[in-house]
Amino acid sequence: MYRKTVPDVARPRAFWRAKILDNHSADLVEFGAHTHVLVTGGAGFVGSALVDILLARNCSVTVIDDLSNGSLRNLPAGDPRLKIRTFRVGDQAFNAAVHNEVGQADAVFHLASPIGVQRAHKERFAVTSGILESGCAIVEACQFHRRPILYTSSSEVYGSGRDRPITESDPVMTDIRPRWGYAAAKAAVEHLVAGMFFDFGIPTWIVRPFNMAGPRQRAATGLVLPVFVDAALRGEPLVVHDDGEQRRAFLHVADAAEGLLLVMQSRSLRGRPVNLGGSEAVQIGNLARMVVEATKTNAPIVMKPSNSIYGERFAVTYDRVPDTNLLTTTTGWRPVRSTRQTIVDCIEHMRTERVMA
Repeated sequence: MYRKTVPDVARPRAFWRAKILDNHSADLVEFGAHTHVLVTGGAGFVGSALVDILLARNCSVTVIDDLSNGSLRNLPAGDPRLKIRTFRVGDQAFNAAVHNEVGQADAVFHLASPIGVQRAHKERFAVTSGILESGCAIVEACQFHRRPILYTSSSEVYGSGRDRPITESDPVMTDIRPRWGYAAAKAAVEHLVAGMFFDFGIPTWIVRPFNMAGPRQRAATGLVLPVFVDAALRGEPLVVHDDGEQRRAFLHVADAAEGLLLVMQSRSLRGRPVNLGGSEAVQIGNLARMVVEATKTNAPIVMKPSNSIYGERFAVTYDRVPDTNLLTTTTGWRPVRSTRQTIVDCIEHMRTERVMA
C-alpha cells in the first residue's frame, strides 16, 4: 500500500492511491498485509527470493513467469497469498491479462528477462526483442493504471567495464556486436521507466544488478558460478575464459532481494539508476579455484580464449565491479553474505537438485 505523510483514515485506500500518483510527491510503497505485489519473472532465482521476502512480510503476491528460466519448484505454490500466472509478458495474446494484474497490484517488480551472455550472443534478435516487448508491455500497463514499478536493468549497460568500481554516472557504452543487443534493450527500457516518473509523476525505480548468484541459479543460463559448480560436481573441467584475471563482485541473491525492497522504499532514488552488487572483487580464475575447494572435488581448471568459444565478434568484459555507495548511503543497505557463503549456498542447492532429479 502507499503511505501518505499525513494519513486520512476517513479516505478509502483507492482514493489515496489515485491521489498521490497524480504528482511528483508520491510517497513510499509499504510492504505488509495490505499490499498486493506483482512480480514478473517471479519463478526465477532472483524473483523467487523476492517473493519469499514479500510473503514473509505478509504481502499477497502475483507472479507472472513463462518458466523459460524459472521453475515452479522455486515457489510455495500452496500458499493462499500467492497467485501464479504462466505466460510471457510481451506476448500480445496476454496484454489484457497483464493490464488486469497490474491494475490489481499496489506495486510492480519487473524482473522477467532473457538471461545469459551465451544466449545474448547466439540469439541476438530473440533476446533484444524479448526485453523490449516485455518492457513496453509492463510500462504501458503501469502508465495506464498509474502503478509504481521497479525495473531490473543490468550491469551489462556499462559495456566492457572499468579498472575501478563503476558508478551510476559512468556512461553507458555499447556497439553493434551481438552481446550489446541485450544491454541496449535494457537501457532503452530504462528510459521508458525514467520517463514515467519525470513526465507523468508515476513512481519508478531502476536497478542495475551486478552478478547476483546463489541458490536456485541454474547452469543452463550460462552464468559463471552455477556453470563452475555444475562442472565441479560432475568432475568435469571448469573452463575459465582468457587469462582469468577479469574481476567480478558476486552478490548473494537473498541480499539482492533485500536491496530491491529497500530501493523501492526510497523517495530519493526514484527515476534514477541504482547499482546493486557485492563488495568483494574476485578474479574469475580465483572463483574457479574457490568452487573446486568448496566442492571438495579434483575437477581440473582449464583456460580457453573466449573467442574460441564465441567467435571473433564476442565482446570481452574485463573488470566489472560496482560502486554501491549511492544505495548504501541512501538506504543503509549492505551485503550480509560473503562470496564464499554465496558459493556454498549455490553448491548445496545444486547438490539437492541433483539428488531430486
